Amino acid sequence: MRPYSIDPEAIAGWAAARGYRKLLLQAPDGIKRYAVEVAEELEDRGFEVLLSASHAWGGCDVALAELAEAGCDALVHVGHHGPVRFRAPENVLFVPAYSTVEVEGVLESAAAKLSSEGVRRVGLLSSVQHVHQLERARRVLAEYGIEALTSKSPDPAMPEGLVIGCDARAAEKLLGSVDAFLVIAGGVFHALGVALATGAATYAADPYTGRVTEVGQTARKAVARRLADLAAALEARSGLLIASVKPGQRVGWSRLESLRGLLSRRGLRLRVAVCDDVTRDALQDYGGADVYVNAACPRLAVDDAGMFPGPVANARELELVLEKGLERYEPRYALLPP
Repeated sequence: MRPYSIDPEAIAGWAAARGYRKLLLQAPDGIKRYAVEVAEELEDRGFEVLLSASHAWGGCDVALAELAEAGCDALVHVGHHGPVRFRAPENVLFVPAYSTVEVEGVLESAAAKLSSEGVRRVGLLSSVQHVHQLERARRVLAEYGIEALTSKSPDPAMPEGLVIGCDARAAEKLLGSVDAFLVIAGGVFHALGVALATGAATYAADPYTGRVTEVGQTARKAVARRLADLAAALEARSGLLIASVKPGQRVGWSRLESLRGLLSRRGLRLRVAVCDDVTRDALQDYGGADVYVNAACPRLAVDDAGMFPGPVANARELELVLEKGLERYEPRYALLPP
């Protein structure tokens, strides 16, 4: 049994109805091996399927350039809920990969932990792989006397209870109504985003390991790193501004020029490096810089700060610090796109 449920019939029906015969299949690294099985099933139905070898970090990272270069009729993006911060062309289909891993065990552990710590009302959230299991999770928590509330991001493409790396607004809407947050997802990536966005106690329930982790310490370490890097940015005199070509991370040139002008008036001279995937090797090839101003995915500075050869400041985060002062910094600034 596959650990993810991916519906090839839905893909085939969508493509056939539109006359698409040559498909490019894109998936995140952890799901690629199962996407191969989906490709084989589509080929059995008469489609020609090419596989994208690029990363797929989120709904912002869609292989439109590969689609055009390969001459495919359509792109099938597996594993994410939909486009993030851009309008996808009509020939792009998003197909969530829902986890088939049972969540009851880790939820019972989470419920016991929450109950022992006096939590009676919890904000219940998940990654896209587990949104179909939220109602089951609500029932498990209720058996332990815990009321679970869900909410929805303002993004109409995002279903109830979903959080992604740069959008925890579903959690923010529940602030003041819950004692803590519980996020069902692999690892602590999504839970950390919720903790930074809300400042509330946040627990990660990982169905793959069975672990329940309170992420407060991880969030505090992330904030301390952000403050140190921002302090360095305020003293910097030369820097590298990192711009992305990924569809949902692309920032217009006028916006980049505005940012360069703002920082130039503060005495910070920036060169612009245009990237697809940001890597340490690529950044080091340009020599050293006092600071790296990240206008690509904001989570890079939070989760992969070591990727940068020096201090890193997210573009919008730095703007807000310049406007309000470092002493009024809010952790949620780290999640804001440029």
